Amino acid sequence: MEYAIETINLVKRYPTKRAAMGRGGPPFGGGHGGGMTSFGSIFDIIRKKKGPFVEALRGVSLQVSKGEIFGLLGPNGAGKTTLIKILCTMVLHDEGEAYVNGIDVKRDPHAVLKNLQAVLPESRGFNWRLSGRQNLYFFALLYGLGKKEAEERIDYLLEFTGLAERANDGYQRYSTGMQRKLLLCRALLPDSSVLLFDEPTAGLDPTSAIEFRNMLSGVAKERNKTIFMSTHNLIEAQKMCNRIAIIDRGKITACDTPDNIRYKTFDERRFSVTFHDAIFNEGHKLMLDELEKMYGVHSATPEVNSEEIFEGITFRLEKDADLSSMLEVIIKSGLKIKTVNTEEPTLEDAFIEITSRHPEFDRQMRGP
Repeated sequence: MEYAIETINLVKRYPTKRAAMGRGGPPFGGGHGGGMTSFGSIFDIIRKKKGPFVEALRGVSLQVSKGEIFGLLGPNGAGKTTLIKILCTMVLHDEGEAYVNGIDVKRDPHAVLKNLQAVLPESRGFNWRLSGRQNLYFFALLYGLGKKEAEERIDYLLEFTGLAERANDGYQRYSTGMQRKLLLCRALLPDSSVLLFDEPTAGLDPTSAIEFRNMLSGVAKERNKTIFMSTHNLIEAQKMCNRIAIIDRGKITACDTPDNIRYKTFDERRFSVTFHDAIFNEGHKLMLDELEKMYGVHSATPEVNSEEIFEGITFRLEKDADLSSMLEVIIKSGLKIKTVNTEEPTLEDAFIEITSRHPEFDRQMRGP
């Protein structure tokens, strides 16, 4: 089966400052008599004989199907941007293989770029003095589109992104959201089958972000595009992506649907029961002891306010624990149940659980 994107044991190393400088000092000489001997340092760097190196990617293997919206999540410095830049031929990997529509990104980068368009944070290139339409026409010519085809496609894309009414305004008058939409128009001009996005909604206000996410979903569904995106927005990933991968210290630590990752990460589940007016008493303490001795119950924590009103119980349970037997015990105690709520784990809960298994990432997620 040919995948839209496939990586096999991908490795990328970056030399540290010490490796780049070498043991003999700056590679281009400096100090006394640095001229001729500097070439040895340069060749050592090229041959990678000097270390140390930082491994940004450590054996990354992924398979992204055609027409899929695939999300890449990870803490800062985990390797997300490096992977995206390898796929769009901006960075060469050191080991492993990477393919876009079956084309090797290292052996045939020109063919890869005909199948792929990338929208990165540093992607600009628009002329501030030209209108949105004129900028798109300029890029259409660069992509080799004929005049008629370019005009038809630009009209369609401007309408699709809601920019038609502002198409003849100067680019300098565009808001951040409008600039992002114009980037999407540019990415869709060549009609490439694979689109890469690095933080697609970063810097957008909530309304613009929702609108942009809806457009990307529409692009994947209506135009049968494969979308590969890195994001820190976990709600965005959960709502948009068919599957996601979590990258942690250069390795893929989870890859599945958002729901499967949420549920498989945890060995327990939580649910809460609230009661109609009840005063906490000794009988309720005995009931709590009985509940905590039941199979599958990790804890049963009472919620009692300052006036001794027994408001409810929060349970932590095994995934296969029988809720009905617990509810029977509660009812037999004379308590009147008001609500029963299951607390579903979020993708954020799973992400923090997975990445905080390493102390350095736990500190990064929590901040100083």
